[in-house]
Amino acid sequence: MDIDTKVLVLHVKHGYEDRERHIRKMMAEYAIDFEFILGGDKDQLTEDVLDRYFTGDMKTVSAATSCAMKHLLACQYVVDYSLPGALVLEDDMVLYPNFKPVFARCMQEISDCHLSSPLISFEDSALKFVPGSQRQPGRYLYPADSDRFTGCLYYSNGSAKQILDYVGRCKCDLPIDLLHKALISRIGLNYYWCHPTIATQGTHNGLFASSICEQSANKQHYRSLTWKAKLAYKKFLYLLR
Repeated sequence: MDIDTKVLVLHVKHGYEDRERHIRKMMAEYAIDFEFILGGDKDQLTEDVLDRYFTGDMKTVSAATSCAMKHLLACQYVVDYSLPGALVLEDDMVLYPNFKPVFARCMQEISDCHLSSPLISFEDSALKFVPGSQRQPGRYLYPADSDRFTGCLYYSNGSAKQILDYVGRCKCDLPIDLLHKALISRIGLNYYWCHPTIATQGTHNGLFASSICEQSANKQHYRSLTWKAKLAYKKFLYLLR
């Protein structure tokens, strides 16, 4: 099953070569063409850039601001190239075996249900799931009023324009995941969760050390085991809701 949607991977140019190797290998295995978004690194967050896009605590050279800038550049790519939308991945993402068929069904559901300007979350990194009482057979997309991190998102052209328009008027005042949550109420951003989830962040499941602090191999193995336990437990709890 081919992925017709443009795939953009947010990546830091230097210091994360292990993530670049991971992405290239995984995408080759899934036979997915992709393009790196390399702008927005911390050394590119000039005063002009910060003044143009950010305000408050986000108007600083930080990892959170760099991440937000890369997402804004991905949105700009979607708009500049007049794409229907794009799948945007952060460079530590791990795609599940069900990724292609579920993603294809989501794209079909957008068309079949005439969903307007959707922004879709596909990952389970935040340990948030669609409650069992809300799930419907054959349905994959569910309206959400909360963010679910930003490692694996589909920005439709409409949602990309909404986000860029808002930032152009009001600037980005929150980390990108929290901005998405805020924009649900601020501008009526149509945010959806995909069920089942089809991706997770490698920094959560132990594949990669956190970019914030170094981790030994033993700590990463422990993180992997605890992640699997937390994931199973949370899935069970949401199933009962």
